[in-house]
Parts: sequence; structure tokens; C-alpha cells
Amino acid sequence: MHALQFLFKTSPAVLLLVLCLRLGSGAAQDLVQEVISAKLTIDPVENSTNSYDVTVTVKSHVAKCLVVRVTLKAFNNIIFPYGNFIYTACLCDFSTRNFFWEIQASENGIIKGKAEVVSEENICPSDEEIYTIVYKVCIKREIIIRC
Repeated sequence: MHALQFLFKTSPAVLLLVLCLRLGSGAAQDLVQEVISAKLTIDPVENSTNSYDVTVTVKSHVAKCLVVRVTLKAFNNIIFPYGNFIYTACLCDFSTRNFFWEIQASENGIIKGKAEVVSEENICPSDEEIYTIVYKVCIKREIIIRC
């Protein structure tokens, strides 16, 4: 029985190690920089009962060029009459860019937008330094149909 108590006894060295690891991981999380941000808006199309313009606005928060891929996913009978495009663009030096879709919806539904930094060639100018950090932003919005 005495041998089992020794196994479950926590030594001061182990407690100090756990404390250091805990403090170290908290400090590392604070160092994560917001690389991009995104906003999703849904506006009704004028003179239409079930068409909407969807805009995803992506803003860069770094002073380098980024290759950004922007996608939209829809649920619950939401259709894309002109296609659900996947956009890939270059954002340089704190720039902002808008990406557009048109949807049709006859009932309430959910739309998810995603903007992510990707490493893809021949998108940004060849003389620019490309920042290739892994970073992703997801946005979810509910579309409510008003009769």
C-alpha cells in the first residue's frame, strides 16, 4: 500500500513544471496576430421577392501580401442562380476587398462564409513578398425571409 501512495504523490518539481507549461501556453496564445478579418452581409435585391446579394468583405491586417480564398456555403433550400463561386485574390498592405454572390431563398436558411490565407502561386504580383501563414476566418449568418 505504501508503494501505491508514492505513485500518487505529486512532487514539487512536477507542480512547477505544470505551472510553467500553463503559463507558457497562455503567453503563446496572446501572440497570435489577427491576419485577416471578414464580414458577411445579406441584402435583398430591389424589385425581387426572393433574391439576395451576399457580400463577404475581407480585410488584411498585415503589411505584406496575402493570397486569400473566399467561399460560401448555404443550407436549407438556398440556391445560387449564377453559381457558387470560389474566389482567390491577393490582398496587400492592409487592403480590403469585397466578394459577391447572388442567392435565391424561399424560406429561412443559413449561410456560412469562409476566408482563409492559402499558399497559391501566380495570384499576387511576382515582385511582392508573399506572407504564407495559415489563418482562417469563418462567419455564419441566418437569412430570414419576410413575407
